Amino acid sequence: MAGLIKDKKKGCRETTGFKRKGIALLFAMLVLCCMVWQKASALGKLLYQESTAVYVGGTISLRNYVDEEFLGLNYNGDYNSVNPGYKLEYKWNSSNLNPDCATLDEKGNIKAISSGSVKADITFTYKDIVQTEVFTIEIYDPEEIDIAYGESQPLKAAEVYDTSKYLYTSSNGSIIVNSDGSITASGFKNTEIYVPGEDGKNITVAKVNIRQPGFPDEGIARAAGTSAYTPGILNYTPFEGENAVVWKVASEGAVSVSEEGLSALNAGETEITALISAKNGDTVEIATKLTITDPSFPETDIVIAADVVKDIELSGICNASIINWNIGNAVDTAAYFIEEGKLYSNESGSAPVTINADGRDITCNVTVTDPYYDGEGIIGYKGVTKNIKIKGTDDQKSIVTYRSKKKAVAEVDENGVITAKKTGNTVIVANADGREIEIPVEIASVEGYKASKKAVSISNTKTKYSQAKRMKKGYYDCSSLIWRIYSQYDVYFGVESGWAPTAADIAKWCKDNGRTLYNKAVPSEKLLPGDLVFFSYSKNGRYKNISHVEIYTGQDMDVSASSSNNAVIHYEYSQNDSIVMIARPVSN
Repeated sequence: MAGLIKDKKKGCRETTGFKRKGIALLFAMLVLCCMVWQKASALGKLLYQESTAVYVGGTISLRNYVDEEFLGLNYNGDYNSVNPGYKLEYKWNSSNLNPDCATLDEKGNIKAISSGSVKADITFTYKDIVQTEVFTIEIYDPEEIDIAYGESQPLKAAEVYDTSKYLYTSSNGSIIVNSDGSITASGFKNTEIYVPGEDGKNITVAKVNIRQPGFPDEGIARAAGTSAYTPGILNYTPFEGENAVVWKVASEGAVSVSEEGLSALNAGETEITALISAKNGDTVEIATKLTITDPSFPETDIVIAADVVKDIELSGICNASIINWNIGNAVDTAAYFIEEGKLYSNESGSAPVTINADGRDITCNVTVTDPYYDGEGIIGYKGVTKNIKIKGTDDQKSIVTYRSKKKAVAEVDENGVITAKKTGNTVIVANADGREIEIPVEIASVEGYKASKKAVSISNTKTKYSQAKRMKKGYYDCSSLIWRIYSQYDVYFGVESGWAPTAADIAKWCKDNGRTLYNKAVPSEKLLPGDLVFFSYSKNGRYKNISHVEIYTGQDMDVSASSSNNAVIHYEYSQNDSIVMIARPVSN
């Protein structure tokens, strides 16, 4: 028992010793962590920026981008580049070990050779601490700039070389570099723009092409009798208050020169010359042909139909003429221009339109009409004449012309008189003040024409449908109607007296006598007045199972003895699948 107690006490003493050693070890680790933390906290940002840009031919020193506060304060100001214990090293980043666009020496000087992008590693070593940061350099070619005198453009180099810190110059003074980083052309000669590099040598940051002043290739134009003006010069914008153009003319009888500018006197042509002096002292002389025009509308009163676009060609102008058509002006009036040379008629009425041609305001009155044809079309027969009447025009001013799409069917003269030449369909086109009006014309045989007219007249009387009384006055079924009409014009369908044949028998006669036109439904444009339309609704054992016939009367209408209406009716032709045959009883 005593031995166990002794062992226990020894064990207690050993446990206490282990705890003391553990505490000491923990303390040492904390001290080490604090030291590491202290060193780590001493590491600040090595570079005050991570990238820069330079133009080809320029140099930069990477040392200039190392943060002095980092070197001085973090290391108690004891940094010394001569001291072997403290140093900065420069080398290309592994992503571009041997770049073609730049060179790098051991002192961190980079020479830009060609455009591109490179990265360099800047390494700082201080005792046992090594810190490396990557620095990016963008290399630009000189900017190519195209500009005209008096124009301003932004200069890309101003984003790299601050205009408040760098003195910009040009090779001949043709460019002004403004404080906001833009440039303005102040001369007429091409130039280059420079900034001083870190090595004191000029770097070319832009090559500037200055477009030369000139006139349009076709010359210029001015209307005779207009006020004095200064012709526009291409690629030339004078500075504010600048009056640096001297004008000369070859013929003072055509154009005079004064302080106010050039005055066009009489229609004709002459040469004018402009001597221009630039802000930097450059001069240039340019010449062109000046045409003195006499512009006017072709008519003092233009007549046009509503909702029509009319092309307007001015008189007395030339290729160099400048026309202001006042497009879209006065859209709430009777007429206005919607495009160059295109006059749109808005609504019926009258209104003046004014445009400017070569400096002269010219005006004409526009009368807007609303022409129309009051009818469905024209139905006739060979030899007949009909007169077309177009309404809604101006009796004194309107112009109406006519043409036939098929002259072999019907001709039309300048007065709108139609002469039917042969059976068929055509369209007469009337052009009234620019509006085209189409009038369908149907020329039937004399018998077909009369039969269709008779059918329409019967439909306008009191009739009843009856098969039993089909031959009595006032009573009809479909086939008796057709036979009783056509028999008046000596077309009997094989039965000259007595009981009228059925619809199927009439169709069979037409087929046997070569009168069939179609064996199916067709558009009404292919039919003529007097044509017969046969229907089949079910099998009945008769020819083509025909059970009904109607007569086409023109203008998309039929006449039928209708059982469902218990009358002879005049109604719209229907192109449907029940139609199995169409015939023309009289062919000529």
